[in-house]
Amino acid sequence: MDKKNVDFFMNTNLNKYVGEWISIVDEKIITHGKDVKKVYNDTKLLYPKKKALVTMIPDKKTMILVN
Repeated sequence: MDKKNVDFFMNTNLNKYVGEWISIVDEKIITHGKDVKKVYNDTKLLYPKKKALVTMIPDKKTMILVN
């Protein structure tokens, strides 16, 4: 996983994507939507040789635990 994309994810206001999947490549949000397969496939079509960070943006009620 690309640390720059993780840092982008952790430090960016993503409120407009709550409840959606997003993909991040080169510190940019590439695609987003409710269907993770479509988000992933669309990202792979646009950036076939890059590794993307694909993640769900949870609502405020969801607790995320990181170890």
